[in-house]
Amino acid sequence: MTLGEKRRRFSKMLALLLHYIEFLGVDYALDQGKRCKDCHNTHPRSTHKVGLGQDIILYAPGGIYPHPTEKQIHTSLHDFWDLLGGAKRIAADLNHYSLEHNGVR
Repeated sequence: MTLGEKRRRFSKMLALLLHYIEFLGVDYALDQGKRCKDCHNTHPRSTHKVGLGQDIILYAPGGIYPHPTEKQIHTSLHDFWDLLGGAKRIAADLNHYSLEHNGVR
């Protein structure tokens, strides 16, 4: 699969994930999406640099951050992400959702 095909697939999967978050009644914001190739604030081969990674911040009602049950919600979201065919979750970075590319998730 080409990078362009992966990016289009990732975009559709992300849209489904965001709808699922809405279904759960959780408020969210997208954070740290596509990063420039020169970005030093990340893994050298980060999926963010090729447009295949997205971080999602969860808010409790009233805009309270962090959401008090953030870990549990991200666990549910990653279960759904797995069903969609997303990359395996990174335990130390639960708000990260991606597609694997060249061995990086």
